[in-house]
Amino acid sequence: MEEIIKVGHNRIPVIIGTNGATKKDIEKKTKTSLEIDSASGEINIISDGSYYEIHQAKNIINAISRGFSPEHAFKLLEDNYTFDVIDISEYVSDSRDRHAQIKGRIIGREGKVKQMIEKRNRCYLSIYGKTVAIIAPVDKVEDTHEVIEKILSGVRHTTVFKMLKRSSFKDRDGSIEMDATKAKEIDDINFKEEE
Repeated sequence: MEEIIKVGHNRIPVIIGTNGATKKDIEKKTKTSLEIDSASGEINIISDGSYYEIHQAKNIINAISRGFSPEHAFKLLEDNYTFDVIDISEYVSDSRDRHAQIKGRIIGREGKVKQMIEKRNRCYLSIYGKTVAIIAPVDKVEDTHEVIEKILSGVRHTTVFKMLKRSSFKDRDGSIEMDATKAKEIDDINFKEEE
């Protein structure tokens, strides 16, 4: 079994890694073989086993090609983690300035907004090119996607933080549980700075 995927030329070195270390890790952990054509950006994923192994390798390669570090991309090997991509172009005009502005809203001053979303939802975000990519636990990916969509749609950060505050502490049964320290961490954010 095999599948060919194409990635951006600038991410090929990251997928290969120093002395081929990342490529070897992907191959070992997914039980696949990778044939990388640096000139075309095409990667042929080969497996003697099931399509599942190709799927795992493909997810890791796609995550790295979307700006994630290999370390974060390898989280996708865990059963409870998944990968999601949001196209910024669906929310804003194709203007370069507008894209930069909206990316800035997701990142926040000194990375505060991005860090808060990652911390609260135990996820990783990569704002790269015209996309926002998410690596998150299965039970958090929908909440994370919704928060990013709200920011892309122009909802005020204050509203997004309050929504994040409510959803981040939902227990498995849907009840909200939060200790005083965690609540204070969100309350201490200066919302005015992020607007």
